Amino acid sequence: MENDARPWKEAMRPVNYEVMFEVEDDHWWFVGRRAIVFALIDDALQKSAAVSRRIILDIGCGTGATMDHLKRYGEVQGIDLSELPLRFSRKRGHSRVMLASATELPFADNSFDLLTALDVIEHLDDDVRGLGEIRRVLKPGAPAVIFVPAFQALWGPNDDQSGHKRRYRLEGLKSAATAAGLTIEHISYANIAMFLPIWIGRKILQLFGREEQAENRINNPLINKLLSRIFTSEAGWLRRRSLPFGVSIVCVVRKEI
Repeated sequence: MENDARPWKEAMRPVNYEVMFEVEDDHWWFVGRRAIVFALIDDALQKSAAVSRRIILDIGCGTGATMDHLKRYGEVQGIDLSELPLRFSRKRGHSRVMLASATELPFADNSFDLLTALDVIEHLDDDVRGLGEIRRVLKPGAPAVIFVPAFQALWGPNDDQSGHKRRYRLEGLKSAATAAGLTIEHISYANIAMFLPIWIGRKILQLFGREEQAENRINNPLINKLLSRIFTSEAGWLRRRSLPFGVSIVCVVRKEI
């Protein structure tokens, strides 16, 4: 089970937040992740009880791009562990953001109708505790969508720069979510097409000693457009099916009534 912790180095470096703010709307990685996540949110909310105004939490809201899209579902709040990304979120017009830890959420039990934690859980020393906090603040029957990096073999410069503790396999994330008391509604690997290219690319970066480079800067407009289409195309497939491997894992969990 490949979810063993890596030695912690430091939180995400300031340059990475600046890069995210610059590219998050258009970079193929974020475009594809959003397509997959929001397709699954649409499906999950169709199975949820109707409410007049949903209260939504984005854990690890970063520079705020995900909250831009979550607004269509209701009232969005965000938390992050650093003040710097929250400043970028405020630049996007999000005022309901605060400094807080994913393992000590400053909200009452049963507060939220929908929750997202996109590339967050892998940062936590105690992932079960963080997932338990997700369960605690969700309303009964409410869903959460979780996105994490997959396969320790894909560990690269971006993992070090971002302060990741681990990458997951399905069994590891399933085990942690179940231990936290969450019910798994759907889980799958994602981004299958880029598995081999990313593995090769990260090995090359390591070989040439480019550990400090922010990977999101490695881009080209034509390549970006192509990769966006490839990654986004998985959204429809993952609504009903799963993939045998991939760069990431996407998981829909629910707090049972």
